[in-house]
Amino acid sequence: GILDHAHQHFANAGRVDPREGAAWDGLARVWRDWGFPHFGLGDAYRAASVAPKSPMVRNTLGTILQYLGNGEAARTQFEFALALDPGAAYALNNICYSRLMEADAAAAAAACGRALALEPGLVPARNNLALAMAVQGDLDGAAAVFGEAGGEAAAEYNLGIVYLSQRRYAAAATAFDRAARLQPGLAMAD
Repeated sequence: GILDHAHQHFANAGRVDPREGAAWDGLARVWRDWGFPHFGLGDAYRAASVAPKSPMVRNTLGTILQYLGNGEAARTQFEFALALDPGAAYALNNICYSRLMEADAAAAAAACGRALALEPGLVPARNNLALAMAVQGDLDGAAAVFGEAGGEAAAEYNLGIVYLSQRRYAAAATAFDRAARLQPGLAMAD
């Protein structure tokens, strides 16, 4: 969790053994997590070059491509990760997210559903599924799925975010108020 130290360790590992895919993958993740995915793109491709059969490496490359706005190329990498590891629920969740970013809610819901069939406790997939349902107009279903992921207060808070994205400000305020009543210590944005 200390990214500057992680960067230093991964860089040292890559210098010691340039064929170590995990080192390049780690560097790419650090750049992505720092918010500079474009700096990690070369490391991600290097990792894929030296570890072409690693589903995690392909997934990392996909996340960077997604952050850079290339959803199609990202999904190709996520699908590659799935081909290497059919149980990679994280890759299906990333496909779901990628489809959400392109407003293809039906495809997103299908991918998230597959991810949850593989790993029922995958909270990001559950939240992405709820977002896909909300985009399709099923706010009651979205609320139920949000609730399964984090409880009733989290469901209300997440619905508030959905309402904000729809410019339904009064509904958002009501949802945020309900979330605050359900969980008084809930940190709200000012």
